[in-house]
Amino acid sequence: AKVPKADVIVTNPTHYAVALRYAEGETRAPVLLAKGADLVAARIRELAAEHHIPVVEAPPLARALYHHVELEQEIPVTLYRAVAELLAYLYQLRLATPQQQPQVPAHWSVPPEMDERG
Repeated sequence: AKVPKADVIVTNPTHYAVALRYAEGETRAPVLLAKGADLVAARIRELAAEHHIPVVEAPPLARALYHHVELEQEIPVTLYRAVAELLAYLYQLRLATPQQQPQVPAHWSVPPEMDERG
């Protein structure tokens, strides 16, 4: 039931979904609110749609967050850069007009040792 509080859902796009929240000033880094695989991932995506939470396809980042971050934990320093790229994209998305949508980053800065290819 934490998904509605998320700022973004990161997917891979079908097997994994993770919900992140970043409350500047409350936490040092974004916190993982929910994560799931397969059916749970599908439910997270449904809740995101119901609550108008942006869903971003970032396969290596979704896998890294799913495998290396526990619920209610801040993301590890090793993923700061990739999550910063994600937050920058979200910021651009909020400012975008329907005619001028930002490009989803083609490459995410996820260290190879953090990317668990299933």
